[in-house]
Amino acid sequence: MKISMIAVDGIDQVTPLARELGEQGHHVTIHTRSEKPGKRRTTLAANVVVDPIPAGPERPLDGADLLPHLGAFGEALARRWAKTGPDVVHAHGWTSGLAAMTASRSLGADEISASPEQLAAGRRLPLLQTYGPPAPHAARVDPAAKARLERALGRSAAASTVPCGDDREDLVRLGVPRTRIAVLPTGVDTEEFTERGPVAPRGERHRLLVLTGPDSRAHLAVRALTRLPGTELVIAGGPHAADLETDPDATELRTLAKDLGVDDRVIMLGELARKQAPRLIRSADLVLALHHDPYGTIALQAMACGVPVIAHDSGAHRDTVVDGITGVLVPDLQPGALARRVRDLLANPVRREALGIAAADRVASRHSWDRIARETASLYDKIA
Repeated sequence: MKISMIAVDGIDQVTPLARELGEQGHHVTIHTRSEKPGKRRTTLAANVVVDPIPAGPERPLDGADLLPHLGAFGEALARRWAKTGPDVVHAHGWTSGLAAMTASRSLGADEISASPEQLAAGRRLPLLQTYGPPAPHAARVDPAAKARLERALGRSAAASTVPCGDDREDLVRLGVPRTRIAVLPTGVDTEEFTERGPVAPRGERHRLLVLTGPDSRAHLAVRALTRLPGTELVIAGGPHAADLETDPDATELRTLAKDLGVDDRVIMLGELARKQAPRLIRSADLVLALHHDPYGTIALQAMACGVPVIAHDSGAHRDTVVDGITGVLVPDLQPGALARRVRDLLANPVRREALGIAAADRVASRHSWDRIARETASLYDKIA
């Protein structure tokens, strides 16, 4: 199958899926906005090509500065489709969906079509619209206008996917037919995130790990630490290590830890190289995923490494963490309640091991990119 993936905001989110689809024999072209002058089509992996499209200034655009250039992007996309039409279009994010709709109008059709000849024959190219967390510019877009656009996208697309059940209900409330919404969870690189492998050094204290930086409700973990003697908290992610001294969030967190008298047990590492993440996860007794996450990426990576997760009972955590079997869900984000859950697990290494084994099994069976790609291809078959 020939697949046109649209990723206006960058290809990081779609790369693992595209690679796996290519491995399975499909031909994928990722259309993204060019951020560097002279950037050309490149081969990313077997059967996967990245096609940067110049639209606006060829540099990274942050905020709503991207929106005025979606029209030019869509028109360029339409010219590409008119030459070689794909079998299916997969737009990732609502901004990419808008670009797809622009391409449709540029071709003069109610829905996306591959070429003038196919237009004349009445052949329509199906659109799969994937929704996810708001893009960086979303905060500067009127919420009511964004809701109208998302509703229009959901109704015009042949099908829509969301990363978790909570997001499906949000789309239903927008007026998108439930029968045209599929929950397609995120995947994990099960060759990189594994139970066995190098482990980051640690001392004799119990170790709690918070990933993605000091702004991920890490203050709750710092407050819980006052009730957890003999335990350290490692916070990884966020700004570069050299910028931690001046970063406002990190400064606030350090001040809180000092005021509570636990600053000697709070370790902030800053930005983490991808290859360091698995070994750091394996060094932890527990991983805390306290923020709302529609993808559940951190929890899944920890589960793949066989490390139990305590996660906020929301978003993708409800779909991925089976409470009491593959991890623990905490609906009450209060330091006392969190400390009790942590203390119970730290005192029971046998239960921690059982949770970790079940978690790794669940990721291997449900969240490998191989399975996610096959489910995606099945959706393509249904709408093509």
